[in-house]
Amino acid sequence: MTRHSSYREIYLAVPGLMDTSLLLRREIEGSLRFFLDHTNLNPHSPAFGLTVDSTKDPALASIAASGFALTAWVIAAERGLLSKQQAQNITRGALYTLLHRASHQRGFFAHFLRMDTAQRWGKCEYSTIDTALCLNGVITAAAYFTDPAIRDLAAQMLERVDWRFIVFEENGQALFHMAYNPDSDGDYVTGEAGFISRWDMAAEQKMMYLQAASRLDPHLARRLYAGFRRDTRPFNGQPLIVNPGGALFAYHFSEAWLDTARWLDPDGINWFENTRRACLANRQFCIEHAAQYKTYHARSWGLSAGDSPFGYEVAGSEPCLIPPHHTGTVSIYSALSCLPFIPQETLEMMEYLIAEHPQTWGEYGFFDSYNLAVNPPWYSRSLYGIDKGCSLLMLENHLTRLVWEVYTASEPIQTALKVLRFTPTS
Repeated sequence: MTRHSSYREIYLAVPGLMDTSLLLRREIEGSLRFFLDHTNLNPHSPAFGLTVDSTKDPALASIAASGFALTAWVIAAERGLLSKQQAQNITRGALYTLLHRASHQRGFFAHFLRMDTAQRWGKCEYSTIDTALCLNGVITAAAYFTDPAIRDLAAQMLERVDWRFIVFEENGQALFHMAYNPDSDGDYVTGEAGFISRWDMAAEQKMMYLQAASRLDPHLARRLYAGFRRDTRPFNGQPLIVNPGGALFAYHFSEAWLDTARWLDPDGINWFENTRRACLANRQFCIEHAAQYKTYHARSWGLSAGDSPFGYEVAGSEPCLIPPHHTGTVSIYSALSCLPFIPQETLEMMEYLIAEHPQTWGEYGFFDSYNLAVNPPWYSRSLYGIDKGCSLLMLENHLTRLVWEVYTASEPIQTALKVLRFTPTS
C-alpha cells in the first residue's frame, strides 16, 4: 500500500475528519524527500549539491532550486529527517561546488547548470534573481550550522558577488539589471550581448537589496531600494502594491525567507500585509472567473508560474498592471505558499484536493498544478525545485517560523535591515 493511499483511507474512513497537522507534515516530509532524491549527492561528482530545475529534465540543474535545497537541509536537520552531521556534510559539499566549480560572472551564477559538471547550460543568462535565491539559501545555512567550514565558504561566496557590476542609473534612479549574457545569440538577448532588462517594478527581487546592502555604500544601497516602483491598485478598498502580471510567486519568493511580519520597510510598508492582500486577491479573482474555468472556485485557486497543459506558463490575477494571463491552471504550490498569510483558505484547498482530486498527490506530496478546464482534465506529473522549495519554506514558517527566524537574525540580513532603515513592527 502506498503512503498516499494509506493516508487517504484514514481520512475517508471517518467522514468529516481531516488531520491538517498530519497533512502539513506529510507535505513537508515529501518536499524534503524530493530534494534528497533530486539533488546530486554523488560525492565524486564535480556538481555535488546541485538540484534539478524540474523532474522533466534530470540533466538540468537550477541555481535557484539549489538555493532552496540549501534551506531544505536546515529544515531536514531541524526535523530529524537528516542528522545534523549529514545535513552539514551535504551543505559543505554544495557550498564548495558553488564557490569553486559552478559557472559565474563576477559572482552571479548561470541560471541553469549541468547536473554532472556544474558548468553553464548552453548560452543561458547569468541571472541576478536566481543568484539571489541561491544566496538566500547560503545565508540561511551559514546562520544555522555552527560548522566553521560552512561559514567560511558562505562568506567567500557572498563577498565575491560584485553588486556594482549590475547597477546603473536612469532618470535619477539607481536600478539593478536583471541579467547578463556575454553571447549575442544567448538566452534573452535581443541585439547586442550584455545586460538584460532591469528591476524597476515591485516583484520578487526584494531580497537583492538586502544582500547588496552590506556590500555597497549605504547611500547607494538605500537609493537602489527606493528605485523600484511601488505600483498600487485597490483591492477591497485597500491599497495593494502589485507586480505587473499578478503572479503569486512574485509576492512569495523574498517573503519565504525574510520575516516581513516583524519588520516594516523605511517607508512604513508592511510587506506581510501586502502579500496577505495579494493572496486574497488571487483567490477572489479565481472565484469571479469560476464560470469560465472549471478549476477555479473558493477551494481551488492560485494563479502563478509553473507546469500547465500548454508547457511552462506564467499566469496571474488582477489587480495588476497588464491584463493577466490565465488558462484554468491552478498552481498548487503557490496556493500552499499562501499558508502563513491566509491559513484557513489554504488549508481548505489542501483538504479539498486530497478528498476530491487524489491525482494531485504523489510520493513527494502535491504535484505542481492541475487544470479541469481542458478536455480531458489535466493533472501535472511534474515537480519544479523552486516551486516545491517555496511551499516547503512557507509551510515550515507557518508551523515553526524556523526559516524566517534563522535568516532574518543572520548577520548580513541584520546589517542590511539597519542600512536600509527597516524598523521592527513592535
